[in-house]
Amino acid sequence: MSDVSFRTAEPLAEGAAPAPLAALPRPAAAMPRKLRGLLVCGLFTLPYRAMRCAAAAGVSVSVLGNAGSNGLRRSRLCARYTETTRAFDGTFDDGMIATVNAAIARDDIDFVFAGDQPSTRSLIAMTPHLAAPCFPMPDLATFDLLNDKARFTELCQTLGILCPPTQVFADRDALLASLARGETPVPAVIKPLSLDGNRGVTVVESEAEALAATIDYRPVLVQRFIAGADIGASVYAERGRVRGYICHRLRRATYTALELPAVFDALSRIVAATSATGILNFDMRLDPAGRVYFLECNPRVFYKMPLSMLLGVNFIALGLACMAGGQSNAGMPTRGSAVRSMKAILAVLPTPWRITRRDIAMLGYILADPVPYIRENLRIDWEDRSY
Repeated sequence: MSDVSFRTAEPLAEGAAPAPLAALPRPAAAMPRKLRGLLVCGLFTLPYRAMRCAAAAGVSVSVLGNAGSNGLRRSRLCARYTETTRAFDGTFDDGMIATVNAAIARDDIDFVFAGDQPSTRSLIAMTPHLAAPCFPMPDLATFDLLNDKARFTELCQTLGILCPPTQVFADRDALLASLARGETPVPAVIKPLSLDGNRGVTVVESEAEALAATIDYRPVLVQRFIAGADIGASVYAERGRVRGYICHRLRRATYTALELPAVFDALSRIVAATSATGILNFDMRLDPAGRVYFLECNPRVFYKMPLSMLLGVNFIALGLACMAGGQSNAGMPTRGSAVRSMKAILAVLPTPWRITRRDIAMLGYILADPVPYIRENLRIDWEDRSY
């Protein structure tokens, strides 16, 4: 990928459609250079993981961020950090477009990609007005559909995909009244419709716990609590077809690939029904009977992307292959393939014969850029949330 470029020569006219990516000019073979990507973001944890996967795909990454993403400038993989006061908050305006286009021109950028949920929505909206192509993403209507937990649940129910019983209340008072009348069973999971990173998510086992919970958002979505294990799945989709996929579980600081045909079938139906393109991440619960309940979809980069990469599925690389007009198919890691976090690796150091090549790869991943890893673990560069 290092000698491929996707740049357009001039900014697109107002309302104009971007040129087909495969038809965009390439640099002369005699003058190869790294692909240059511009990462737009307002946070640290997710954008950092997107940057690591892009760098592993051969991209030189420049960052356009604000105060929330300042920690990225300390990464040795950040080619250039530009701070802006503009918040990539899911909206866009002419000033934001001008800011991004100025960074594209200054750093000779080949493509633009987003590092978190709000910046993804902003970038989708700005795409027709930018002077460089954007990493593949859903269109705005599909993003909003998948990102809304209630609408996503309705989509799954329409497609015959198992979800927990779900209710939506106008506000906290309406929820508490329903609980008092016995109309909403507990235990239950209370969450906002579209915030990500587990913000606002609370598990309650009684009406009293719901009364004590902080619910400072509206509307309020309530799902029946499903006993079992948290699992996830991620896909790279291209116009309604799954091109890359991994189903996974993170337990005891170890990320393990799962083989669950029912999950792949369900994801394929969701992707086909929405004609989605881009990276999609799904949260699910696996109950003791082996049933999988779909909880939500995050149509953006995701926290465990580097772990997927270490198991052989680099979702950024898949998108870049698509942009270049090549094949974006990726094989599924072997069932049971696993990569341990640093915590789990340290636990097996007294028995060094148990160290695997993936453990060594994880150590190499950390040592390649140690400062952000240290700062994140010290909670210096960190948002108070999980993904």
